[in-house]
Order: sequence, then structure tokens, then C-alpha cells
Amino acid sequence: MMKKILPVAILIAFISITPAPAFAVGGGGFENASFSAKQIALSGASTATPDEPAAISYNPAGIADLPGVQVQGDANFLSMFTWKDNDITGNTRSSGTISMVPTAYVTINPGKIFSNKLGLGVGMDSPFGLMNKYNSNDPAVHYAGWRNYLKMYTIKPTIAYKITDKISVGGGPMWYRIYDFGGIQGYPNDLITKTYGGFTTPDGQIRLNTSGNHWGWQLGTLIKLSEKHRVGYYFRSPVVVKTSGLAKVENSNIPGFLGGLGLRNYETGVHTKVSLPMNMTWAYAYQPTPKTHYEADFTWSHWATYKRQYFVTDSSGNASDDAILNAIREGNKDYTEAFGLQLGASHKLTKKLTLRGGSFFYWTPVPKDNFIPAVADANHLSLSLGLGYDINKYLTTDIAYSNSFYFRRRINNSVAENAALLNSSMDGTYTSYLQEFVISITAHWDDIFPRGDTKKDETPSIAMNPATK
Repeated sequence: MMKKILPVAILIAFISITPAPAFAVGGGGFENASFSAKQIALSGASTATPDEPAAISYNPAGIADLPGVQVQGDANFLSMFTWKDNDITGNTRSSGTISMVPTAYVTINPGKIFSNKLGLGVGMDSPFGLMNKYNSNDPAVHYAGWRNYLKMYTIKPTIAYKITDKISVGGGPMWYRIYDFGGIQGYPNDLITKTYGGFTTPDGQIRLNTSGNHWGWQLGTLIKLSEKHRVGYYFRSPVVVKTSGLAKVENSNIPGFLGGLGLRNYETGVHTKVSLPMNMTWAYAYQPTPKTHYEADFTWSHWATYKRQYFVTDSSGNASDDAILNAIREGNKDYTEAFGLQLGASHKLTKKLTLRGGSFFYWTPVPKDNFIPAVADANHLSLSLGLGYDINKYLTTDIAYSNSFYFRRRINNSVAENAALLNSSMDGTYTSYLQEFVISITAHWDDIFPRGDTKKDETPSIAMNPATK
């Protein structure tokens, strides 16, 4: 059996470490709190029940309780639609393309070598992400970004230790890699030709592509109060990732008598900073029977640190083009705090089958004054369900399906509006809907390392095994 399972585990790991685009799934803004099928089926209410390798990302203290070697691979399929309705400027809708976001985790517990108290692991996922596409001619997105993307992943080396039978801690560094951040938007030649020449010129197009990396860190704690009660805490540090790359302009068209160089394409350097917020989550789990557990989590993301997004470009070699770049490169954000309430429950129906369900509600950090369709966030409610199945001694699988319903937002702001640019308003009523399907496969060898026997006169440790075990 070992020879049959090992190739499966290796395949899971290699497939899952391939970076991919992500959507904003939870946490507000463009935070992507999607790590595994179990976690999504419980609507994220799992910080006090970290009983899988993916716990590296929502409470690393939990991996101290995972025996032997465990390898987990997850495929998250997401699709988000945003509708904008405006009787004057017209209606539009984002494309809603399905994207696959992979995650992967490996944990090792050396067993009695460290008295069964030490857990080691490494994980890869995308805790932030963004990808959407609109009709490029719609005035709400033409100058603010009709295609937007933030593609990134993290690598998380993790260590966890059981201080006592009741208290575990875990954490480690997080390496953030943003490998493509930017978007595509209209290049308004009219900012020069109409303002100073009195005539209109067709728009060009500018594409921004930047990349960068930085280190952060995370910490988790799990306290087993009794056989039926436990609490969990998770902390993720704030990070500012400096990215740099190219701004590619097509069809810049400023005539010579206005100081331009005529119709041309050009490239110039660009850099910016991406502020990613601190997060803290508090959780309580209640397990009335060995087969059933309930959990409630409260999460806070410090999005108030995200004040603006400022793309600083190098000189293009022409003052008129530089004036356009200076006018379109800055965007105030002034985000507020984001809060979330998550509820989840599971029940072990049979020896092999576990049922799960949950719901969460998030309060958006995105203010109406700085709202743009690129991050069409709003207060939203999610409903989810899923199941877990033990295929055999070495292999388990989990699936989950989730729907997020975003509250309607009526937007009337001045973002992207300019007297020289006709139909540049993003005012309207916005409604979004997101659905997600996740499948996880975990290969585990619980007895690969000697674990030792508990002496008869010793008080057994409080295992606090949730209903999934």
C-alpha cells in the first residue's frame, strides 16, 4: 500500500505548487482566505479545529497534533461576477472566468524523538489575489482598469510545539512572491489634445506589469480547555511588498505642436508598493460528542493601512506623455477595517463519512468614495457545505461548495472623472456574486515514526479530536 500511495502524494505536491491567479474570497478587499475544502466547507470557522496540514495557514499550532507525515493538495475553483447598472452610462458585467487556485502543505511529526510534541511543515497558497475583466469600452472601467490582476503565492516554513497537553503554539516566516500585479486601462490622449488643442484624439492603452517579494510572519495558538471546549488564535503580520516592472503604452498620439512625438508605442519603468494587512482571528469550538463539533470565529483585517496605490513611472522621454502618466497613475484607497464572523459545524455520519456546513458574514473595508470595479467589494454573506471521506488508512478526500452573495452598492464618486474625458464616470449600482468549489486530497502515514506508548500511570493527553477524525 505504501508504494501505491507515495506516487499519489508526490503528484499532489508537484501539481499544487504551481502558482495561479486568485480571487478575493474572504476577509474583504482582495484577501483570498481559501486554503482547503474542509476550511471552506466550514466557512473559515476552523481556527480552533486545526486538524489538517492546511492548518499551517489558519492556525499553525495545530500541526503539532498531526502524526507522522502528511501531504495535502487542494484545488480551489473560483468564479466571480460583478454587474454594474447605470441607465445613463450603460450596464456592464465582468467576465466571470473560472480560475483554479492550488494550495499544498506537508507536515512531519518525528514522534517519540521529541516526545510527540514537535510538528514541522511547509505550505504554499495565495492569501491575496485579484483577477477580473470587463468590457473595455464601458466608462466605469475604461480609465480605471478594465482588466486587473494580482497574482501571487506564499511559502510558509512552519514549526509547532506542544508546551503542555493543553497548550500548543506554532508559526514561522512567510515569503510573499507577487509575480504579476497591474492591469490594463485606457491611455487618455485627450488630457493633452482636448485640454490644450481643443480637439479629441482616440485613446491609447497602457498595460502595467510589476513583480516583487518580501518576508512576513505568522503565529497561532491552540488551547484545549477540556474534552469539549477549545479556543484558538491566529496572527498574520502586515507586509509591504515593493514591486517593479514595466508600463507599456500603445497608441500614444500627441502631435508635435503640442509638445508630443506623434503616434507611437513605448515602454518605461514603473514601481509601486502593495500594502497587505495584518490579520487576527479569535475562535471557540464546542464538541458535545465525539461525532459533532461547532465553531465560531471572529476575524479582523487591518486594511486601514492601505491608503493609496501609486504607480511611479520613469520618464518616458517626452513631457506630454509624462503628464498623462502622472495624471493616471495615482489612486486613493483610504480603506477602513474589515471584520468577519464565521460559523461552522461538522458531524461524523459514518466511520468514513463526515458532513460539514457553515456561513460567514464580512464587512467590507472599501469606502464608496474610492470604490472602483477592480475591487468591487461589499458587505457579503456566504453559505457553504461539504464532506470528507476516508478512502483508506492512508488517503482521505474532502470537497466543498460555497456561494457568496454581495450586497448591492450604489456608487456616486469622482474617481476617474475628468472634464476632458467624456463618459469617464463609474457611478452606478454594483452587485457581485462568487461561487467556489474545492477538492482536497491528503495522503498520511501516521505511524511512519515511532510514537512511543503512554504509561499506564500517566494521565492521557487531551487529544480534543474533532469530528473529522
